[in-house]
Amino acid sequence: MAQAALTLDRIALVTSDAVRSRWVQGAAIAAFTFAIYLASSDLYDPYNQYERLADAMLHGRLDLIDPPDYLELAHYPDGAYVINPPAPAVLLIPFVAIWGLSTNQVLISMLLGAAGVGLFWVAMRQLGWDIHLSVGMIALLAFGTNFWWAAADGGMWMFAHVTAVFFMMGALVEATGAKRPWLVGLLVGAAGLSRLPTFLTFPFFAYLLVHGDDRPLLALVRDRSVRLRIGLFLCSLAAMAALDLLYNYARFGTIEDKGYHHPHYLTEPNFAHGMNDLSYIHRHIEAIFLRLPVLDLSSFPYLKPSALGLGVFFTTPAFLFIFITRLNRLTIAAIAATLLTLIPIVTYGVVGASQFGYRYGIDV
Repeated sequence: MAQAALTLDRIALVTSDAVRSRWVQGAAIAAFTFAIYLASSDLYDPYNQYERLADAMLHGRLDLIDPPDYLELAHYPDGAYVINPPAPAVLLIPFVAIWGLSTNQVLISMLLGAAGVGLFWVAMRQLGWDIHLSVGMIALLAFGTNFWWAAADGGMWMFAHVTAVFFMMGALVEATGAKRPWLVGLLVGAAGLSRLPTFLTFPFFAYLLVHGDDRPLLALVRDRSVRLRIGLFLCSLAAMAALDLLYNYARFGTIEDKGYHHPHYLTEPNFAHGMNDLSYIHRHIEAIFLRLPVLDLSSFPYLKPSALGLGVFFTTPAFLFIFITRLNRLTIAAIAATLLTLIPIVTYGVVGASQFGYRYGIDV
């Protein structure tokens, strides 16, 4: 009896330690999030460019063979190319190697989205945030923003956003935990190779490598070990950015991005001044702040999101709390990264096309 009681005590202790583990908690949150996402999706989206690119890579190619006409691609005499950077396709390679073009990209999107939510929980616990705040922030990210819609949609554009968030959450876990600068740089770079603007989130992650060190900023700058740490982070990030240039060269014979700057877009009215121009900013201001729900009296609930998007404060009213944010080093670093990342987004010719909310906001 005594031996049995001791065994039960040990099992209870191990179980208790496991329950208290931030990783076990994160895994449970990810599983719950995935279940909700799965229940809300029809598991179908025809825009599976990344799945097809993964298959092409497995066959030693970067262009797609006989793709459907409805896919948005950069068509050149030597082949049709996926316009966007390649990280989401690389991530799909193990799945496509097993199931081929029968791989369900939407299902993988939901798995990545849920995993990103679980990683966010781990990062918050490592930051020492209050448990109630952590629970609220998890609910906000997973179910209170258009990240839910993007993960459950799983089409090419949304899958890229979800993949970028997944890698950034991985970088957040590393930058608040072991703080290995080279790994943080690689993870932020992987996010950038999913959605190019997210390369510009680097000030936030650079700061996290010294977060918790309360010395004056000048003392931090003068510290050789701090400079080395930030330098390693920037070097690994630059190496990932160089991979994008190499990818362009392999596709187009030049490091210039001939995917986004495909001649097809030169005839589009939205790009009358090029891919990026200051004159486009007003479109994004309208999309971010002013785009309203559509009144439809024919069916409940009467107010419905516009197919062209919805202002972020209508999608997620909780974002209003940013206006009472307390400024400190962490929030200033986040603001700096957000503003920098917004530059290529708000100067871009379109605001996200058919979408729920403002999908470019997912990048920031």
